Amino acid sequence: MADSVDRVFVHALNTVKKIPKTGASRPPSSDRLRLYGLYKQAMEGDVDGVMERPEQRPGVDADELQRERDKWDAWNAQSGLSRTEAKRRYIEALIETMHRYATTPDGKALVAELEFVWDQIKNNSASSSNASPKDATFAEPRRFQRPLTGTEGPMKVLSPMSEDDAAEQYRETQGDDDDGEYVKKGDRWSRKVERALVRLSAEVAALREQITAGREWRSKKERSLTAWASWILWIVTKHLAIDVVILGIVLLWMRKRKDRRLEDQVRAILRLGREYARKILPSR
Repeated sequence: MADSVDRVFVHALNTVKKIPKTGASRPPSSDRLRLYGLYKQAMEGDVDGVMERPEQRPGVDADELQRERDKWDAWNAQSGLSRTEAKRRYIEALIETMHRYATTPDGKALVAELEFVWDQIKNNSASSSNASPKDATFAEPRRFQRPLTGTEGPMKVLSPMSEDDAAEQYRETQGDDDDGEYVKKGDRWSRKVERALVRLSAEVAALREQITAGREWRSKKERSLTAWASWILWIVTKHLAIDVVILGIVLLWMRKRKDRRLEDQVRAILRLGREYARKILPSR
């Protein structure tokens, strides 16, 4: 059941990416925060141990801090849920939200497709959980084959064999004729590959979310007042250093030519600077 929920959850994430193209109206902040909290709980588990509640720090205004705290509170509100249960609630909350706000034809088509897939998973789960042992049908046990009459052959012994083993034995007996044939749906290898693909899709979605969050954080940091002040200070310092190096080279070249005019002017400027600093700075 968990693998089926994973597949529908990945389908729901793909549906969310397609919603902006349908022209659907934007849900209110409360619904978006609820979906965000369920998504983070489904992907990373409880917020405790992952990140602390945002606090006031330089370069972050009050509105931005409140938005970060709202996201943290929405994630923390889902603490204690297992990842599978969080995925189930995310899918159901997304379907409910899309029914209310995705009212365009394309939006209705997306939610209808997602709801159909989810109903199939729920119905299959319900039917399998409600089935009683008395209602289950069992295959008749294999028996020894009776010996053929006359000279048609000896008695053949049939050993008990599961469906997976039977399919594997059949493929071995076919030899190279079955190379490239599609793996039979339901066998062990197909189920393992399917589970691995679902986990890979979920991990890729989580990685994409982390990359997006990192880019947003770097973008906000670059736009802060502290970042701008640091950038201006770096530009000024770099230009001053370049000017000092060029001035030193010119002074050495003029001294070699025994021309002290520029050097005298530099000395006069430095002398004025020292006198100005001596007047401003308090005497010791």
